[in-house]
Amino acid sequence: MSDIRNTDFQTILEQYKNMIHYHIHRLGIRDTHDEFLQEGVMALFFAYKAFDESKGTFDSYASHMIRHRLIDNLRKIIREKEKTDLIINESHSKEAILHELDLFEKEEFWKRVKQSLTEKQWKWVYWYIIHGYAVKEIAAIEQTTEDAVKNWGKEVKRKLRDSKFIQECRK
Repeated sequence: MSDIRNTDFQTILEQYKNMIHYHIHRLGIRDTHDEFLQEGVMALFFAYKAFDESKGTFDSYASHMIRHRLIDNLRKIIREKEKTDLIINESHSKEAILHELDLFEKEEFWKRVKQSLTEKQWKWVYWYIIHGYAVKEIAAIEQTTEDAVKNWGKEVKRKLRDSKFIQECRK
């Protein structure tokens, strides 16, 4: 080609579009949204504007520019994905740590509560408060009457209302 700048860019694009597709294919890029095709067109345009015929042929210059622009775009996408993955992994680990701390604090809380209760009172707390069973269900599980389970609950409420530990937790 004599002087590339005397040729309209649209003509150049028609001549070199296959070269862009070639590089996309050679790099193993799946370009479902034509993002890389657009990058290739931009690279071709910059090559068209910056070409110096004293330094070689336009074919080799355009090929070099297209290939390296596509590689740079791939690297950028990979970096962004790595950053996103890192942020996601960090947030999951923070959530896991906070969840474990929360469980530990709850476990410590229930241990302190259990220390101040009788075995039957603890059963009421365990089934009614922690697991949400109804009085009727607890009576069936513990093979006792509903009135007995209700009495366990009344005693628990009375003990915990007067407990210094519970009063500290409310503050």
